[in-house]
Amino acid sequence: MNAIILAGGDKEDGFARRHGVANKALIPINNQAMLDYVFRALSGSRLIETIILVGPATLCASYASARVTVQSDTGDMVKNCLAAMALLPQDKKVVVATSDIPMITTAVVDAYLASLAEKKGDFFYPIIPREVNEKLYPGVKRTYATLGGRTYTGGNLLVIDPKVAVKVARRLERFIAHRKNILALSAMIGYRFLVKLLMGQLTLPEVEERMSELLACHCVAVECPYAEIGTDVDKDSDLALARRVLSGA
Repeated sequence: MNAIILAGGDKEDGFARRHGVANKALIPINNQAMLDYVFRALSGSRLIETIILVGPATLCASYASARVTVQSDTGDMVKNCLAAMALLPQDKKVVVATSDIPMITTAVVDAYLASLAEKKGDFFYPIIPREVNEKLYPGVKRTYATLGGRTYTGGNLLVIDPKVAVKVARRLERFIAHRKNILALSAMIGYRFLVKLLMGQLTLPEVEERMSELLACHCVAVECPYAEIGTDVDKDSDLALARRVLSGA
C-alpha cells in the first residue's frame, strides 16, 4: 500500500490559532508537533511503501525524502486527495490519514491494515465500538451512532482503491456542497435511511449497501479495536487527553 497524510491548514481554524499556530498539525504535544506522531506511525509501517504528505511547503519540507513526497495544500481536502492519488501507482490501495490522530502508532497501523488483507472492497472505513474508546480513554467525547444494536464512532484512517477515487471525490463534493442545506442533504442520503440512522435502527450491512450506492463503489465498514484511530484532536479536551496519554502519565 501507499499513503497520503493530510496536513493542510484552514485559515479560519480558531482552534489552531488559540494554540499559537497557523496550522493544526503544528499544535505542540509534549514539545513535538502533532503531525510528527502521525508521520512517525505511518512511516514506520512495514505495509506502507510511499507517502505523500500534503500541506504547506514551510511545514512539510523537512519530512521529504526518497520515500516521502511533499505536495502543496490546495485549500480543499478532496482536491488534495485527488492530486496526491494521481502521483501514486494505481494498482495499490492507498491509506488516507489525517494529521490530527497523534495517539496512533506503527503497531496499530500495521494491525489495522493487515486486517484488511482478505477483505474485498474499494473503500474501507474503520468504525470503533464505544466501549473500546471508553476503555482506553475514559470520558473521551466522541460522536457516536448506533448500528445493529451497537454504538460506534468513525475513524480517521481510510483505505481506498485509487481507481475509484475520482468518482468517489465527485460524489463527496456534492455532499460537501450541500452540508449546510439539511433538506438537500437529506434528499441525497434518503429520508427513510436518515430517519432509521437517527433512530438507531440501521444495521451495518444496510449502511454499507447505501454508502456503496451513494459513492458508486464497494464500501466496507471495518469494525476494529483501535481507539487510537477514532480519537482525533479538534478541541481542547482532546488536546489535553493527547498530551496526557503521550506523556506517559
